Amino acid sequence: MTRSRDGERHTMSARGEGRPPDELSVFPTALGWFALVGRRKRVVALRPGLPSRHAAIAQANRSFGAALRLSDWNPELRRRLTAYARGVPVVFHDVPLALECRGPFHRAALAACRAIRYGETHTYTQLAAAAGRPRAVRAAGTAMAQNLVPIIIPCHRVVRSDGGLGGYSAPAGVVLKRRLLEMERAGR
Repeated sequence: MTRSRDGERHTMSARGEGRPPDELSVFPTALGWFALVGRRKRVVALRPGLPSRHAAIAQANRSFGAALRLSDWNPELRRRLTAYARGVPVVFHDVPLALECRGPFHRAALAACRAIRYGETHTYTQLAAAAGRPRAVRAAGTAMAQNLVPIIIPCHRVVRSDGGLGGYSAPAGVVLKRRLLEMERAGR
């Protein structure tokens, strides 16, 4: 841990670059415990549906390293996510994100997914088309599988063309995806 000239604490990364530590907020919801990781007031990751506070902290530490600082760094977003988990139709279009995209199509697929409205679903084929590459259905699926901020970028709203759910990268997997879709249908 080092301090910059302005007195801000920084953690050394694996490459030796100094940066402020990421913030971790863990909180209970009607959908289980959530782990919310942020950097400079931007969301880096969200892990929903974990069984306990301990599991939420452990999951975040495994994914993002021990440089996480436990705090309630974004209480407004915590309140909105908690309301969403109770079935309140909440939108997250305005939440600032700090995502590392793997290219223009990945970024476009995440943006197209973020535009899917509460209670609606799109197929992976529709998502690929909305992202500008109608034949890139597998790449659209990969972008959803690599989504680090489920719910905020609602990849649970993307389903297979045959009506199947497809996968879901959150810790509770397809069980949570089904629950989110049913909750949203009931709340429309």
